[in-house]
Amino acid sequence: MQNWFLWFMIFMILFVIPANKATRRLQARIARKNRIKRKRGIFTMNELIKNYIGKEVIIYTHSSSGVTGTVTRIEDNWIEVEDKYGNKEAVNTDYISRIKEYPRNKKGKKKMVVA
Repeated sequence: MQNWFLWFMIFMILFVIPANKATRRLQARIARKNRIKRKRGIFTMNELIKNYIGKEVIIYTHSSSGVTGTVTRIEDNWIEVEDKYGNKEAVNTDYISRIKEYPRNKKGKKKMVVA
């Protein structure tokens, strides 16, 4: 019972830290591949994202974090996103894994009425 800290540190050193480093290496490898594709003209992420200018979107990155806001402009491989408070954020397209339009006030969706 007194050695719990020692076992905790051994667990961290053997499992948690290497897993975190492997995730970062994978993200860097994917970003590198995307840069190579863009230089060759194969990767057209900017052309796809131009459809979302002026729309409220959710952008998911490789690090399982997301950015919510309105796409205001696209330059090179950067997207400028403005949230509802007016704060602007730049997102690199190399790290985007998924982008979708925010499902707010969509036509065709019925509101649920509770009786």
